[in-house]
Amino acid sequence: MTYNEHRSRAATAFVIAALLVLVAGGFARASEPSAKSAPRRASASAAATSAVPKPSIEEAQAGVKKAPKDPNAYLALGGAYRRAGRPQDAAEAFKKMVSLQPSNALAHVSLGAAYMDMKRTEEALREFEKALKLNPSDPSVHFNLGNYYLTKGRRDDALGEFKKATELKPPLADAFVSYALIQAELGNTDNATKSYQHALEIDSTNVRALTNLGNAEYSLGKIPDATALYRKALRYDPQNQEANYNLGVAFADAQIYKEALHYWKRVVAIDSTTNVAESAKSSIQVLEDFLKSQGTPAPAPQPSGTN
Repeated sequence: MTYNEHRSRAATAFVIAALLVLVAGGFARASEPSAKSAPRRASASAAATSAVPKPSIEEAQAGVKKAPKDPNAYLALGGAYRRAGRPQDAAEAFKKMVSLQPSNALAHVSLGAAYMDMKRTEEALREFEKALKLNPSDPSVHFNLGNYYLTKGRRDDALGEFKKATELKPPLADAFVSYALIQAELGNTDNATKSYQHALEIDSTNVRALTNLGNAEYSLGKIPDATALYRKALRYDPQNQEANYNLGVAFADAQIYKEALHYWKRVVAIDSTTNVAESAKSSIQVLEDFLKSQGTPAPAPQPSGTN
């Protein structure tokens, strides 16, 4: 029995469809400053503060100490906390920004994004609605509203908000990525691919766009192009679980099993609690069972470097 036959019979998540994972980040980084890919996460900030630099927490704290009345100092601090996975601290910083500048739509969007990180969705919605009233032409507002609607299962409403975000200035790479993901779900592959490409024209380092464009290329059988995109994504974010997982899938399909196991084990090492990690665990088990059935020992674990 071949490896592909073996895995097709196994009750696991390891199927090519698993390659087309929706790269998270979505609302998680719906308003972070650049989220590079941003939004990587608009990454939290992509939508809300895409033009803001990304200082460390220590640098941002120093900025607040130097200018305690400057709303932008708290914006930078909140963004730093979000990138560090500290949404509660981020919310406190953004609240201070709101208190200093209550008519600033960005302040409310940023606070809403932090609430989304904490799954306090109704509080997030209130902040987004305040921002929308203050500045209905702010693309970050519509982007974050789209993320909110996704959490409520309202895909059509989310699609409408993401589309609005792509039509406004300044352009947000993650808005195009989120719009493309839904287009892909609807079977509009060409539109999705164009939107990923547009996102990369805006921000060539956007990991969500790189990974999902790689998925689109993979589905068309353009494996070298897809793996090149995954590798590029990992250069910008070595901890990205989707890019690591999908690169493992590509190696498994190419029967380069040692490398497949390497990337899947890296996914689990990054964070063993995510859905992607669960898929990686299943894939590891299927592949190791296959190798055992063939009398081939599984490769020894390799140190995880960066691409």
